[in-house]
Amino acid sequence: MSKQKQQYLYNPHFHVKIWFSNDPNVFLNDENQMRLIEMRYRNSEDSINLVYDSSLLETHTVADLHQFCGEYSIIPIDAAQLAALLKTDREKKLYEYYQDEINYLHHGGNLAVASDIIRWLSPVYSCGTYTDFDVPVDTSMLSDTVEVHSPLLMNIGSLKIRNKEVILSNNDYIAVVDPLAAQGDIEKIQDGFIKILNTYTNDFIEKTEKELVGDSLINRYLFGFLRNRSESIYIAKSKSIFPITKPISSRKLRGHINKIMSDEKRFIDFHRVSPTDTDESIIEKLREDLKKQLGLIKWLFFSQEYYEIKKMLSLPDRELVTVLMRKERSLYLKSIVVCTTGPLAIADALFQGHVFHSKYMREKIEPFSFNSYRLQRSFISKNSVGLHDNVLKMLCFLGASEGELNDSSWLEEGAKLQALRGVILEQRKKALSVNLPHVIKRLKAKMQLHVTTLLEGSNSFLTFFMREKRKEQINTLHTILSCFKETPEKEFDLMAFRKILRDDYFKKNQVFSGLLYKQTKALIHELERCIHEATILGLTKNHKIKLGDNMDEHIIFPYQNQLPVNTVEPISDLIL
Repeated sequence: MSKQKQQYLYNPHFHVKIWFSNDPNVFLNDENQMRLIEMRYRNSEDSINLVYDSSLLETHTVADLHQFCGEYSIIPIDAAQLAALLKTDREKKLYEYYQDEINYLHHGGNLAVASDIIRWLSPVYSCGTYTDFDVPVDTSMLSDTVEVHSPLLMNIGSLKIRNKEVILSNNDYIAVVDPLAAQGDIEKIQDGFIKILNTYTNDFIEKTEKELVGDSLINRYLFGFLRNRSESIYIAKSKSIFPITKPISSRKLRGHINKIMSDEKRFIDFHRVSPTDTDESIIEKLREDLKKQLGLIKWLFFSQEYYEIKKMLSLPDRELVTVLMRKERSLYLKSIVVCTTGPLAIADALFQGHVFHSKYMREKIEPFSFNSYRLQRSFISKNSVGLHDNVLKMLCFLGASEGELNDSSWLEEGAKLQALRGVILEQRKKALSVNLPHVIKRLKAKMQLHVTTLLEGSNSFLTFFMREKRKEQINTLHTILSCFKETPEKEFDLMAFRKILRDDYFKKNQVFSGLLYKQTKALIHELERCIHEATILGLTKNHKIKLGDNMDEHIIFPYQNQLPVNTVEPISDLIL
């Protein structure tokens, strides 16, 4: 008789977002504000918490943050005030490392590491499911609770090769379902963090090689593929920068890398093997190392990096050094961070490895995965693979370019891409802020005209048998028109409009049944699209849109078909 699995009830309707700003005058960039507003729009009844750190922000910026949170019913949590709420010595020690990261940002401190740490402290994880900002969340189709078989859930997928599985975990979403039952697992992760933060090392390559290489030709090929990734190359390099006899903390190692990669002389000396090596011979050796990476695997599965290396090789020596300094800095930092508090550190601390027998994977690791309960449909990360995926899917995943699967906004490349998207969003926001009142007023006029048309047709012989339905349409349009307020100033009431859309009567499609009522549907649909984009771009205040007086009726509104990639359709699209 099989042993019955332990069951836990997971509530997916409590959420945590974390953002530590590197700009004291901006609490959250435009893109992430839009995402958070969209999350609130999609999950209207859920609890959403935003963790920030007031020590990183100006006083006026903190005030802006609280105003934003008030507008969208988000609970702000100040990480600078968490010390008194910590429960164990482990948490207090981790919090010291957190403070070390944010207090020494110019000496190796890293806001991604700070975020990695803070999400594993009880005052934060007890507030709900943590998700990265680039993970869209939609729990509207989930019940109040979901039965799961682990007190701790994470983003875990795997590659199945015969009777073994290679796990690929991520920490972009985490749920502590039962804090008491998960305490042992959480402490393993906390201890792992403390160990590497204090003395940096990693054994990912060695452990994976031991498990894979001896088994079969396919496994050896896969390991060769893994080693060919730039991240893997620099994971191996990062542990040998300082000898074992001279241990160094993770932050200080990152500070050391920053110094080297920001000074050409230090960079050349860093790659000097012998005192007799000249600068020219060192640069030539760097060229040769790059050429060695241009193999078939790189061309097939890392094509962007392949052609990037080809372009680098065409540069003159000094330009090559400049590009390499920037590239190596990013790769070293990424490698050190993922091995300190990121996915590799978590998997190593929790599971003591990355390659497992399929039976062990099914019984011991699979229950930790969101995928086991189809929760990935509500927590939508591109930066993940399914359970027991085949080699081809894994190769496509591992071969994705930087910024393709996630923001990586803590890296230079990711920050540049996010800044570019921010410029585009700002342009859209400015255009929309000018045109929005005009379009809403024009839609109001169209609805009023449509009501008049419906009233005029109510007494005709052809509409005698549909008179009640036509009356329902008129009443609904009158109700929507009541959202346009005239006093004390002209404005549109968003709360009243959304209440109408969620009304049971409205949801039953009574308003739109019949062939003759497409125009009613189209008008309401167009108004909702307009309101939806205004909402996610943050152009509302106190749940209202100001309309103003004496508006030019001939301005063309550019919002149609311009919803951003990460947004979803308005709620009533499921209804209409």
